[in-house]
Amino acid sequence: MKENNLEEELFCTNFELRNLSDLLVYGKAERWVYGFMLKRYEDEHLNRYLYALQYTSQKKVLDIACGCGYGTFLMAEKGAESVIGVDLSEDAIRYGNHRYARQNLKRFVADATTFNHDYLFDIIVSFETIEHIPDYSGFIENLYRNLSDNGTLLISTPITKTTTTSPQNPYHMIEWNFYDFQNLFKDKFDIVEIMIQEVLIQEESKRKEYNIKNRILNRISKENLKTIKGKSIEKFTGQYNMNQCKEGYQILVLKKKPKQ
Repeated sequence: MKENNLEEELFCTNFELRNLSDLLVYGKAERWVYGFMLKRYEDEHLNRYLYALQYTSQKKVLDIACGCGYGTFLMAEKGAESVIGVDLSEDAIRYGNHRYARQNLKRFVADATTFNHDYLFDIIVSFETIEHIPDYSGFIENLYRNLSDNGTLLISTPITKTTTTSPQNPYHMIEWNFYDFQNLFKDKFDIVEIMIQEVLIQEESKRKEYNIKNRILNRISKENLKTIKGKSIEKFTGQYNMNQCKEGYQILVLKKKPKQ
């Protein structure tokens, strides 16, 4: 093994061990390092990219933010004409360039709100990114600028029951209600499809006996909460009351609107 390859291999091994340490100590990690994540979370990330493959074949694709690079590699390997990956982390880009290199794939260290390239993209993929960005409006503007006419944007984010700027996840700046998130894009994009992942719906059920005793006792208790767990990934067709969604993810498939 050449000396420079050995240096990169040692860097990647250390990167993987740090991610594994975060999992053991905190039960979570900031980034998806393929093969070094709890299976549930790895499956969630992988399923998003597997879904995206139906859109990326023979297309010029931008993955923003691409993280540690397995998703970009998968799209490049499975038929995309070209893939550009962008991430703010130099370490993540370095890791991806060594572990998951391909001839039709390039990665850049750049800010998601300002990145631009010398051509526009047919498809932009941005999974679990926007909730990390303080200037999410500027981010949406930049996605629009980088997308070709009639191009498609695939973007995902966690779902919360109520939009909040104080989410439990320390890496997130904001998390949105199911419908609030969709409203962010209405001026520049049309919604083609909504996919949902691993949703947890908690609805109040009506009591069979609604009497004074029940009214005095705890009105909303474990007895009258109905919990519905969605599939690993499914199309949203109104099958759930999403105002009662406590957790899960949504993936929006959006078409770029013409400039006014």
